[in-house]
Amino acid sequence: MNKIRVAIADDHPTVLYALGNLIQQDSRFMVVATLKSSTELIRFLRDDAEVDIVITDFTMPDDGMYGDGVRYIKYLLRNFPGRRFVVYSDCVNASMVFSLYDYGVAAVVLKNHELAELGQALNRLVDGGVYYPPGINREDLRMFTKNLHSISPRELEVLRQFSRGLPLKTIAADLNRSIKTVSTQKRSVMRKLDIATDQLLMEFCLNANLF
Repeated sequence: MNKIRVAIADDHPTVLYALGNLIQQDSRFMVVATLKSSTELIRFLRDDAEVDIVITDFTMPDDGMYGDGVRYIKYLLRNFPGRRFVVYSDCVNASMVFSLYDYGVAAVVLKNHELAELGQALNRLVDGGVYYPPGINREDLRMFTKNLHSISPRELEVLRQFSRGLPLKTIAADLNRSIKTVSTQKRSVMRKLDIATDQLLMEFCLNANLF
């Protein structure tokens, strides 16, 4: 029986060691590479077409070529189809986690959970499924995707201006709307995305690279 080939990318050597050690204890898997940046991972994937599962950190800020975050994850999904991607992340913003699934990742494992969660995620992937961390499920994702797509063009205009850091007064003037209308549209977006504060909404806009 051929082993399942796994590549791991994280900019912290201790994390690479811990993840690799955990995975190697399972005879079904073989860790074929441990890489310290998004650039190293992408170069490896271009040379090795036989990797089955890729586990990657979400945040690797020192990489200037491919970066990290949503832009990096989207690049992986777009350029390396056929692999199953596990995002290992310290992001606890539910909207951001939902977005990662919407883009096509197979699992999100949160760093503030027990390391054993990674083993559960891999078991789920081996069975052909998608793994959701505790507190997240398929129905939550379905509703989030539906709500994200339900944002109207006028609400999206407000969100785009908000993501630039503009105050409501300026947004209202730019869009030729009343401040009350703009405020209502922003609150509607927050309700649809289940985001409670302006700070989290801004974080979501930036991380999700909506614009």
